[in-house]
Amino acid sequence: MDVLRWLLIPLAATVLALLWTSWRSRDRKPADAEQGMEDMARFRQAMAKPLPSLQRERPAAGEPSDLRRPGGDDASASS
Repeated sequence: MDVLRWLLIPLAATVLALLWTSWRSRDRKPADAEQGMEDMARFRQAMAKPLPSLQRERPAAGEPSDLRRPGGDDASASS
């Protein structure tokens, strides 16, 4: 009888997995068409914007560089 109980565990797990899979793969309710069209319009507007330039301008000679750490003097430069 103990063997039957141990064999029921994988059987129950298989049945639960089949039920969960069939529940997850069910047909969803149709999406709201108006909301979908609004989302698509917002997506098109976002894609139409130009991308910012990826190149940074280097500071001219004599101008402070923005590459230093904020907060004053660099501790590693004084050592």
